[in-house]
Amino acid sequence: MSMCKQVLISDLDGTLLNRNQQISQENKEAIKAFEVSGGKFTIATGRLLPSALPFIHKLDIQNPVILGNGTCIYCPKDKQMLRTYLLTDRDQEIDRLWKLRSERVAVLGYIGDRIIVPYRNELILQYEQKDNVQCEECLTSPSKLNKLLVIGEEIIDAQQAVGELLPEYVQSDSTYLELLPTGISKGRALQELRQMQIFAGSYITAVGDQLNDSSMLIEADYGYAVGNAHEALKAIASEITIHHEEHAIAAIIHAYCNIKRRS
Repeated sequence: MSMCKQVLISDLDGTLLNRNQQISQENKEAIKAFEVSGGKFTIATGRLLPSALPFIHKLDIQNPVILGNGTCIYCPKDKQMLRTYLLTDRDQEIDRLWKLRSERVAVLGYIGDRIIVPYRNELILQYEQKDNVQCEECLTSPSKLNKLLVIGEEIIDAQQAVGELLPEYVQSDSTYLELLPTGISKGRALQELRQMQIFAGSYITAVGDQLNDSSMLIEADYGYAVGNAHEALKAIASEITIHHEEHAIAAIIHAYCNIKRRS
């Protein structure tokens, strides 16, 4: 059965990856079968290239991927960055957070392949271990960031740190808040993918778990929220699938194939 013109785009953390930051064999095999039958698979993640690349390689993704919650679009086939967006007119906010010192909050700035931090604490160490990256200390408030990430011990800690600008941040994990360039999101990046020849005329299904996936699910032709997703994301999803620990991507692919067989 041909899946020609079918595109499946998945978030990584909390969606495709399990709690051990791995792609299950079930998900891997289902994605391979989907591609063999003519479907196109890609990812949309808050991670930037260094921490996303191992998963791109494991799945041998050749199609353009969305990185940094839409701040970058990268083509693995050509090893080329197709789009890059930067935070502008945010120097005052970045400088304020860069001076913050707390054991309950971590602040990270993303510049291309680099992740910089004003200081190191336990939250930074946990982040480095989780994403398998190394952060660089930089005491000077940075400029030309792709995005700014605030991690809290609890989400309330991150919310209190960003204060009155909270509505301008997007929640990308249970304790993560991100400041992105104005108008940039996974949904905006998906609009740009649609304009590329490789995706022209495709039916796009998107899968996610957090509020930073909202715009992508809205922009897609069909949007799944995994069973462990934020309740607000479930409310806008076309359908709710199983928990990410139960190989949700494989379940979506298998269910879709069954629907196509019956139709």
